[in-house]
This record gives sequence, structure tokens and C-alpha cells, in this order.
Amino acid sequence: MKIHMPSKQFLINSLSILIAIAVLLTIVPAVYAEGDTPLSAIPGLGRPNNNTLIRMHKQEGTWYSEQEVLLKQADTLAANFQTLVDAQSKEGKNVTILQDGLAAFRSELAICKEIHLAAGATIFSLVGFKANGDVRDRLAAGQSLIDGRAAIKDAHVRLAIAVTELRRSFAHWRQVRNPFDRTPRPTAYP
Repeated sequence: MKIHMPSKQFLINSLSILIAIAVLLTIVPAVYAEGDTPLSAIPGLGRPNNNTLIRMHKQEGTWYSEQEVLLKQADTLAANFQTLVDAQSKEGKNVTILQDGLAAFRSELAICKEIHLAAGATIFSLVGFKANGDVRDRLAAGQSLIDGRAAIKDAHVRLAIAVTELRRSFAHWRQVRNPFDRTPRPTAYP
């Protein structure tokens, strides 16, 4: 008795179909790993995935902490500048330019601190995020990230301008005090 084996073509076709099914079963779940729907767009951010949103949230927390250090250093700068003003005043020199510059700096520093606190409230309020840091609502999380970043940037720019203006007031005071002082100043470059 002779056993009839299926043809080679039939075996190859069957094996091809099994391989195709295996590939589909491994690829399709990976495509929809974050959900059954495509990522929704977040105005101003595009379509970042949830891991990117979580990473951005952590980065903003780091920026907030770094800015807190800068604001403390600005307080120290204001205290040191006040010491300079007091010392020059005791020597009988006119320090009105320095006092005006310091008053403007302290005023701007107070505004920067308020903006910084508002940024902290936005970043650490967890709007759109779960307590463990995962994304709960993509749109709310994205808006929270945009608002936090804008507030941190605003405080940073204002602080940089305030420091520059304080330095200008000191340079102006030096120039007014001794207009013929043309000695070269040390620079970072030779």
C-alpha cells in the first residue's frame, strides 16, 4: 500500500502561512502597546508618547530646583551689593546710582520669586499626572508642561536682565566716580 504525502508546494504554502501568522501576532500588539487608539495631539507639543511626557515632567522639576539655587545666589548677590553700598557710603561717596540699581534689582528679584513659585505650583500640582508620575490625562499633562516651562523661562529671563542691569549700574557708578580711569580691566581672554 502506498501512502500519499502532500505535495511539497502544499507544505511550503502551509509553513508560509504559519510564519505570517506568527509575525502578525508579535508585531500587532507592539504597535498598540500604549492603547488601541493613535496618540492624540497636544497643542504646542505635537504627539509625544506618555514616556516622553513623564520625562519632560521630571526635567521641569529639575529646572525648578536649579532655578531655586540661582534665586538664592541672587539674594546673596543683593546682600553683597548692599555691603558695598554701605562701605562706599561710610567713605562719604555718592552712592545714589548704586542704591537705585540695587532697589531695581531687588524689585525684579521679588517678581522673579513670585513667577518661580507659580511655576512650582504648576509643575508640582500633578495636573494630568498620577501621584506615581504616570500620565493620567494627556491634554492636561501637556498643558501643565507648557505652562510650567513658560513660567520657568520667564523667571530666568527676568533674573538675567536684572543681573545685567545691576552690573550696568555699578559700571555707570564707577564711570561717574572716576571718569578718567582708563586702566585696562582683566578679561577672560589674553
